[in-house]
Amino acid sequence: MNLREYFHSWEYTIDNPVCYPEPRKVQIVVRTAKPQLGGQTAFLSAPEFEVLYGGAAGGGKSYCLMLDALGLQFGNNARGEPMHDFGMAAIEHPNYRAAIFRRKTTHLQKLIDIGKELYKPYGAVFVLQRKGEPGASFTFPSGAQIFLCHMEQESDMENHQGLEYQYVGFDELTQFTLKQYLYLFSRTRGIVLNSKGINLPSRIRATTNPTGIGLVWVRKRFIRNGGWHCHVGKTHFFIADPNVTDVEDNPTGVMVGINHPEFYNAKSRTFIPGLLQENKILMEMDPGYAANIMQMGRKYERALLKGDWDAFGGDFFDEFDRQKMVIKPFDIPKHWQLIGCNDPGWSSQNAFQLIARDPDDNIYTLFTYYVKGRDPEQHARNIYKIIKGFPYTHGRMPSMIVSGRDAFQKKDRFAIKRTDKTYADIFQEQGLFLQEAVTDRVIGWWAMKQYMHNKKYYLFARLNEPLIDELIAAQHDDKNIEDILGQGNDPQVYDHALDCNRYGIMALPAPFATGQEDLPEFIIKKWGKKKKRHSVMGV
Repeated sequence: MNLREYFHSWEYTIDNPVCYPEPRKVQIVVRTAKPQLGGQTAFLSAPEFEVLYGGAAGGGKSYCLMLDALGLQFGNNARGEPMHDFGMAAIEHPNYRAAIFRRKTTHLQKLIDIGKELYKPYGAVFVLQRKGEPGASFTFPSGAQIFLCHMEQESDMENHQGLEYQYVGFDELTQFTLKQYLYLFSRTRGIVLNSKGINLPSRIRATTNPTGIGLVWVRKRFIRNGGWHCHVGKTHFFIADPNVTDVEDNPTGVMVGINHPEFYNAKSRTFIPGLLQENKILMEMDPGYAANIMQMGRKYERALLKGDWDAFGGDFFDEFDRQKMVIKPFDIPKHWQLIGCNDPGWSSQNAFQLIARDPDDNIYTLFTYYVKGRDPEQHARNIYKIIKGFPYTHGRMPSMIVSGRDAFQKKDRFAIKRTDKTYADIFQEQGLFLQEAVTDRVIGWWAMKQYMHNKKYYLFARLNEPLIDELIAAQHDDKNIEDILGQGNDPQVYDHALDCNRYGIMALPAPFATGQEDLPEFIIKKWGKKKKRHSVMGV
């Protein structure tokens, strides 16, 4: 149990000769659950429309989410005093509907077990799933229902089309996509009125640890994005960014104040950290839990015990260390090698990077250009202008620019502008001469990992956020553990900056393998035996 179970009790003296010949004392006891002090209490009392609770493991987040769905804070306290204008707990209203989500069906059992324990005193009846309902449910005596649902596939969100919920909860939010999360906003609605005509507030709630495929968008929406940082526990108001057509380009939105002309469209949002130390019950019952997490390694310790949102370099690039590899920009000496790399995007993001290499074979990604929705001429002009005006190289042009193969083919059918020229042709007209990159994915990822492993991989701070985001989010593909999730074919997996970086690194000699024994077997099979100092390009 991650919540304090406690009893309200008080005594009445019945002094009624009709009932009893002598005055008689009667004790009334009410059994309920009480959150622990700290994050749990703050989460359950948060008035904002959108709240994320989490950070560290063991904070009792799932229990809190299930308890919060009851809406007890809208009813009366143990002494019968109203705590909210609504004047009744949400589950006491027959029209109240709540839905709590996990990404996979196999993860729902934990929530079901919590519900069976937590909801029993409130008279809830559990039904695995009725025909026509979105998932398993707990039905309360009033007729109110709390559903437990999954969204294993992206399209599963459409199963909730036409439904209305006054409460939507996501357990482990970083396992979901932004599209799934925002789709449920359209389902969070409905009129649930009390006898005085006061409507029950609709709420979006989520819990999570700082790991998972959705880590990047969740961090941008609730923790920080560029120069914006969340003030923990403070209410922030946001509107959708009017300058982007795809909300994934700016998951945060635009923070506004009360005087903003669009403030009436703003939604309130906050983040409440949950820490293991606050869960006194778990610490008492299982004092070795923290040690179990520590056995998983320092990154998991930082993420799951300390709630560090920068602990992970993804499941794939597990040796990427943001604290050590993201460095303050400095002037690049003229004798250092300078190359450019490009991942073309006719309709998706176009990524371009400038990479420097020092005499000790350390590589530095200086900046990442990451823009979509523009034609190749615009990209080429922008990139050329950035290179010539880049202060840390004093406008020096790269000795070569490598690009993905799409740059040497005709445009795709989603291209913004019609032309018979290739991407490379258009770039050449703007003074940028592209060479075809070596695009082998597995060998390219291996080369990137080798630079990280040998502490020779660095990025300039504040100039490479798209690349950092993709490094952090990258996951292994279940069908090929040597490649990232989707193997380059999943539009939901953003890898344009990663591909661009891979092209640049594949164009450089790899300084690590001093003998045949250092090479992975799959590289030996593909390229044959190497000289002691070899290039990852196989030349």
